[in-house]
Amino acid sequence: MQGKMPIIKSDLHIHTTHSDGAMTVGEVMDLAKFKGLDCVAITDHDIVSGVNDAILYGNQIGLKVVPGIEISAYSVMSIHILGYDIDHNSPVLLELLNDLLEQRIIRAGKILDKLKRFNINIDIEKLPKVNIGRSHIAVALKAGGYVSSIQEAFDRYLGENSLAYVPSNRISPLKAVQEIKASGGKAVIAHPLQLYNTKKLIPLIEGLKPYGLDGLEVYYPTHTPDKIEVFEKIAKQFGLFATGGSDFHGVNKNNTINNIGETYCNLPKQLR
Repeated sequence: MQGKMPIIKSDLHIHTTHSDGAMTVGEVMDLAKFKGLDCVAITDHDIVSGVNDAILYGNQIGLKVVPGIEISAYSVMSIHILGYDIDHNSPVLLELLNDLLEQRIIRAGKILDKLKRFNINIDIEKLPKVNIGRSHIAVALKAGGYVSSIQEAFDRYLGENSLAYVPSNRISPLKAVQEIKASGGKAVIAHPLQLYNTKKLIPLIEGLKPYGLDGLEVYYPTHTPDKIEVFEKIAKQFGLFATGGSDFHGVNKNNTINNIGETYCNLPKQLR
């Protein structure tokens, strides 16, 4: 009798300095290897520039890399869509991401203009050029002594309904799913707890499933065992595969790379 296949230890939600993470691709890969993982996905926000380096380095250290992305979408509220096994060199995808980058730069400029009203002057030229976001501004606010923590930066200035908040001009979740599918990838709803708590998760799944939604991020650091059970049932109900990840950002977020999501990397290749 043939024995069971070994479980592939994986973390499928990791950010690097290519977006709003605090560690480089090499650093997060080394940490994942140290943690004993077999498979990771680099899922930087709206950018894929770190994927090639991750794959090449993964080949050197024996760590499988799933080409990934996390697209920041919006429909009534912020909704993030993860993409796995995408063609990260797809010209159509890269064109979309370039457009999103331009929108990020415009938004950052508007936020900095608002901050000036409160005698806060941050030079946009000193912020990262790759994929500028609110987290980078939050770090600058803390470094400048305007706030004592990243959380305070969001609470006072950058979060929704705060003093310097500027809405983002994001694409719809449907568009995000369509772009991921067009690039050959699998589309997954990220960290669904808030969507579930506000009764938006089921309608969102029902709306996206006909257009190719593939999965749900069931396993996540803030999901309690009872919520994991709920999300497992929802995934099964709608024929979605379950994924999981730490949403690791380094010191920018209080968590670590871990073996959270075993399911996707263990799926037979024909299902991926």
